[in-house]
Amino acid sequence: MKISDLWDWRGRVTRRAYLLTGAIAFMIKHNFDRLLAYKFHVIWNLWSYWSPMGSVPSAGLLRQFFFLLAITALPFIWIGVTMTVNRLRDAGQPLWLVVLFFVPIVNLLFFAILCVLPSQESRVDLRGSGSFTRIAVQLGMQSRIGSAVVAAVVAGLLAASVVYWDMKSYGLYGLSVFIALPFVMGYLAVWLHCLAHPRTGFDVLVVVSLAVLFSGMGILAVAVEGLICLVMAAPIAWLLAVMGGFLAYLIHNRREVQEYLASPLAAMLLVLPALFGAEHIGAPPQPRFQVHTGIDIAAPPMTVWNRLIAFPAIPATEAMPFRLGIAYPIEARIQGEGLTANRECRFSTGSFKEPILAWEPGKHFAFGVADEPVLMKELSPYRDIKVRHLEDHDFQPERGDFVLTPLPGGGTHMEGTTTYLNKMWPGFYWRLWADAIVHSIHRRVFIQIKTLAEEDARRIVGRGDGKLR
Repeated sequence: MKISDLWDWRGRVTRRAYLLTGAIAFMIKHNFDRLLAYKFHVIWNLWSYWSPMGSVPSAGLLRQFFFLLAITALPFIWIGVTMTVNRLRDAGQPLWLVVLFFVPIVNLLFFAILCVLPSQESRVDLRGSGSFTRIAVQLGMQSRIGSAVVAAVVAGLLAASVVYWDMKSYGLYGLSVFIALPFVMGYLAVWLHCLAHPRTGFDVLVVVSLAVLFSGMGILAVAVEGLICLVMAAPIAWLLAVMGGFLAYLIHNRREVQEYLASPLAAMLLVLPALFGAEHIGAPPQPRFQVHTGIDIAAPPMTVWNRLIAFPAIPATEAMPFRLGIAYPIEARIQGEGLTANRECRFSTGSFKEPILAWEPGKHFAFGVADEPVLMKELSPYRDIKVRHLEDHDFQPERGDFVLTPLPGGGTHMEGTTTYLNKMWPGFYWRLWADAIVHSIHRRVFIQIKTLAEEDARRIVGRGDGKLR
């Protein structure tokens, strides 16, 4: 291979050249990024490519750092895309698969596949002579239904076994579990499904969906996770399994069953534990998120304040998330005043100890979280299960802030902000669920405060001069 091949989109690249070029380019790029990060006093590691904002010290440095990071990344992106296109052409695969180069974690599995896929010219027709084909026939995988069931069960058992091992050994709810594992599961299911006969795109969707279903049933059966979190994880798991399934469909769904094409699956199965190991040795940084909720209350700020710092028991809720077992607030109690006050908020699963962080009557109230119960009770066929992300408090509320702003006419706008950490990755996906739940908790408390404060305001008006104070 010539140096000029790094820039030429029209050529072909062997698997050996692709592996060597990718490894060298990554080592150069990563070490250059580490040097750049050192100059900006930023901690940089492998996971920083998926969470680069976790350790940047200020907004000004953030802009400069990311500008330089983006500029220096452009030649490496060009080389990576060019080499991937040429490797796909050499392997006889659709060139549009280059889009997987930009999908985090999946691109590592994709790289492993391209490093083992043989060149198109070297393929040998092994139809009917391979051991995999004979095994498929013995397992009754010649029929479409039998093949789909066997493939889905095997892939589902793999996923359930890996999750069980991870939860018992490490308790990592990270990129390997929620991105890499579903992708490999989908790939395995379709690879098995295509062993005996070519399949259709609809077959891919069916077998992948069955694999996700069976894996969920297996995880539920071994009692390492509950139904609620499995339902939450199902959308992203299904989407990534479909991606892996269609990649297997494009590579393996040929009229000839090629024995050596077991190598892409073997490569992914080897990369998978490596990803788990990398997350265990150096876990990604915990992303910090904030949820903001506001409400207008027809009562003056001091009246709202008195109901904000403590409120009596809220009536039972009919909201669906809380009926399913997610913890919800019941009442808040406070002893004393100011920063030395003791506040306790009672939830359906236990009580939160909340040290006061800000005390400006009628303006700003804030508290931290010193002690917390489990944040939900999982639904399970078993009476009581220990779920790692609940026991380890992977979702951790840090503080709550409430700002009261006077409105024309004597009312108050109350803005509430909850700041929390979440160890579960990918952060953007789990934030969708977490933010919605926190908003529901905010609304439950806000409606209670609004109801009580407005009743207090009406009583004040009735006793006084008709004006809100």
